[in-house]
Amino acid sequence: KAFNAGVNYDRSFDAVGGGGRQQFRVDFNIQPSDNVAIRFNPSYETSTSSAQYVTSTSTLPYAPTYDQRYLFADLDRTTFSMETRLDWTFTPTVSLQLFAQPLISSGDYLAYKQLAESATFDFTTFTPGTGVEAGSEVFCSSSICEVDGEQYVDFDDDGVTDFSFSDRDFNVRSLIGNAVLRWEYRPGSTIFFVWQRSQSGSVSTGDFSFSRDLDALFAAPAVNRFIVKVNYWLGL
Repeated sequence: KAFNAGVNYDRSFDAVGGGGRQQFRVDFNIQPSDNVAIRFNPSYETSTSSAQYVTSTSTLPYAPTYDQRYLFADLDRTTFSMETRLDWTFTPTVSLQLFAQPLISSGDYLAYKQLAESATFDFTTFTPGTGVEAGSEVFCSSSICEVDGEQYVDFDDDGVTDFSFSDRDFNVRSLIGNAVLRWEYRPGSTIFFVWQRSQSGSVSTGDFSFSRDLDALFAAPAVNRFIVKVNYWLGL
């Protein structure tokens, strides 16, 4: 057929913690002629996790987890990608294949928390507050606060922070693509002309914005590679 399409929807739930994942994918297949085939596969996925590992520390030893404190967070993640393929056969000896996949993904870390006891799924959630810098110290109005992209935790609730780590929110944008021109210049002998291109970038925003992230993707630094591969059939 010159055109056909399919839709796929997947959904799953975590047995513990209330997290889950859902993905919506569409497959478009276009064949305008016998020697040309085009495929578009856009995919949109969201997922939540109630126990995304963040870091650990031995600051103020905590006996229920063997004097190590293990920090986790609720994580909301959104990802969009689209695979694109083109197969074009010019003659029985010359063909072109194109592939491209743009991808944008965001991760928003929401509630930071500490494992309450080993071998359990129990957590102590930190209450967010405001932070104030005073010299080399940071004071929180509650058990956790953010200052200049850094999360500060007050484990013993005395107002003085005991531990800090960088905020884990992220936005990732990437594009990979390649083009391969294949020429069979004599029976069994071929030359491949290859162009590979990749672009990538990341920031610590955390929220998903399709138009903003797509613009940032195409503005990201690019790396281009050109490769020539020659095969010669000896026919001994």
